Amino acid sequence: MKAIVLAALTVALSPVAFAAKSAPVTISDARIFAPIKGTNATAGYGVITNTTDKEVTVTVEKIEPFKAVEMHETVEKDGRMSMQKVEKLTIPAKKSAELKPGGNHIMLFDPTREVKADETLKVSLKVNGKVESFDFKVIPRVETKKEEHHHHH
Repeated sequence: MKAIVLAALTVALSPVAFAAKSAPVTISDARIFAPIKGTNATAGYGVITNTTDKEVTVTVEKIEPFKAVEMHETVEKDGRMSMQKVEKLTIPAKKSAELKPGGNHIMLFDPTREVKADETLKVSLKVNGKVESFDFKVIPRVETKKEEHHHHH
């Protein structure tokens, strides 16, 4: 009996088992702009892809070393663009949601230390109620036009 339990545990703890239990979402092009000197806020972007056959909800939980993080959307009202907080992103089965300048994005507030370009920050997102961790690369801030057209590669 012990041998069967041990064999089952070995299989359950093998990397293959973990691969099958991977996060329900993947993130590509995950990046956070290095905050401009003298400011206390910056933004995070990327493409979140739902790899499951069901709709998922995503909320932003924590990003060290920032004291506060929020998911925002950019909306146009009376000809003016403004940002407003959204509680969650809902991503349909097998679809993606892009976090981008002028659209949905993550806002990061009040870093407890200087955040520099080329760092990697751990971003905790709650996906369907379960916290998953993702790596976001800190990139130097560039002009918006270059960012949108990807000329800086």
